[in-house]
Amino acid sequence: MFTYYLMKLISKVFCLLPWSAGKAFGDVLGKLALRFVPKWRMQIAMSNIQECLHVSPEEAKTIACQSVVKFGRMIIEVLRFPLLNPENIDTIVKTEGQEYLEEAHSKGKGVVLCSGHFGNWELLGAYLGLHKYPILSIARKQNNSAMDRFINEYRELAGQKIAYNHGKEGVMAMGRYLKAKHLLGILYDQDTNDSRIRTDLFGKKLFTPAGPAVFSRVFGCPVLPVFLHYDPDGSCRVKFYPPLYASKTKDKEKDLYQVTKQLMLILEQEIRSNPPMWFWVHDRWKYEREQFEQTM
Repeated sequence: MFTYYLMKLISKVFCLLPWSAGKAFGDVLGKLALRFVPKWRMQIAMSNIQECLHVSPEEAKTIACQSVVKFGRMIIEVLRFPLLNPENIDTIVKTEGQEYLEEAHSKGKGVVLCSGHFGNWELLGAYLGLHKYPILSIARKQNNSAMDRFINEYRELAGQKIAYNHGKEGVMAMGRYLKAKHLLGILYDQDTNDSRIRTDLFGKKLFTPAGPAVFSRVFGCPVLPVFLHYDPDGSCRVKFYPPLYASKTKDKEKDLYQVTKQLMLILEQEIRSNPPMWFWVHDRWKYEREQFEQTM
């Protein structure tokens, strides 16, 4: 468990340092991370950025690099989670559309919060947890058990409960949370290979998890899109969208598709508004991976 205790020590150091020093170190860490991103991943990212956003190769490279560099800041913010509390979270994270969260939660049917690998999604979960919303965040189990223990401990420190995105136990926990009228946090912008729906993003075909639409259709709960931005002035801002609802007609596939399509349109809108915030180096269109790996 050396890695776990090392991370705890590093966290203590950054909790003692002022935020200005932490942010500066995060920028250096992010730039250093660029050296370790496989070349084929950067090639995929730049190609997708050009195709999706219709920008020049030079601008595509800048966006791809910025999307990696921001992870340095994100890591430092997570290391400083022990400093967060209900009294100071609103000075760190601003909100837009808070009334949509209150409206969705007031229905008393639970809420499926849908976000993506955009901005600092970990800070988004902490924001909700520290506002005392009972939230179960769905996460991928880390390959390194020590890192898995560390990140889950810090998520729970900020008021979240955690369930893994695979296995019967995780699915049952999701259902229980919604039945208890709580919040369920899902990152819907990656293909989990579970129940999924064929949609598109920027006109490019892909598969999207069906979970949010399925839960809405089964439990009648709202689906609430939400994203956390780093704004130009360096501040953080949570943006809530109006809640979506899945219909429950005889055409189940259509019901699920309609909500999922709306979610993808919102994701596309968010990416267009602030391209470096999205995790472009993830091979979202997996069928492209082989062609880029072969050219490296």
